[in-house]
Amino acid sequence: MDEKPKTLRKEIEKALEDGPMDLREISQLFRIREKDALDHLRHISRSAQLKMEPSVCLECGFTFKKRDRLNTPSRCPLCKSESISPPRYQVTR
Repeated sequence: MDEKPKTLRKEIEKALEDGPMDLREISQLFRIREKDALDHLRHISRSAQLKMEPSVCLECGFTFKKRDRLNTPSRCPLCKSESISPPRYQVTR
């Protein structure tokens, strides 16, 4: 029997099952733009359980716990710093 070739989206999903990654790591691993990686994550989140470790302000430590959007926030609502760690994503089964 022939094994179906995996799609890029399935490969990203498999990589996220192995451990958490941020958008930059995904884009570098699969040699795609971060914007494209974000589009794939949005689609993966509809069909799989995508767990997101929230972004954190590197200046004051504010954690973006209630944020549902998958991209990195532009600045902190408390101190207005733009030094924000990116969220990390993982697929859980």
